[in-house]
Amino acid sequence: MKKKLIVFLALLMVGCSASKKITLKKTVTIEFYSISECAQCQVFKKKALPYFKERYGKKVIIKMYDMDEESTKLHYDEALKHLQEWDEAFYGQSPFLYVKNHFAYLGYNAGDEEWIAKDIEASLNKEKLSKRLEGHRFLYQK
Repeated sequence: MKKKLIVFLALLMVGCSASKKITLKKTVTIEFYSISECAQCQVFKKKALPYFKERYGKKVIIKMYDMDEESTKLHYDEALKHLQEWDEAFYGQSPFLYVKNHFAYLGYNAGDEEWIAKDIEASLNKEKLSKRLEGHRFLYQK
């Protein structure tokens, strides 16, 4: 009986920790901007980026940029040009995630990757984005 319970609990834990594999209609490019000394950035790299890779497979391209590098400024400034209601007071803050041609997200709390993924999928399907992240999210404009 104990063996069955242990096996059941192990399967339950594996089932709960695995992310749902989603097939996107289009490939999505995520640009991740971080600062080497930023603790939130390190956690995001460790948890969120693998989550997106596992969830979307080959349908996600992740580009990582170090905000401490001068060459990053060109990419960063280009992303900011396309954001609605961007506040320059946030300039240079990280972690900063730009889902190219969709939206950007500033900051990170544990579990946000699931909400960001839902917003990616909603954006691709031209649906309304979640209210959960709206205080940290900047929408894309052409």
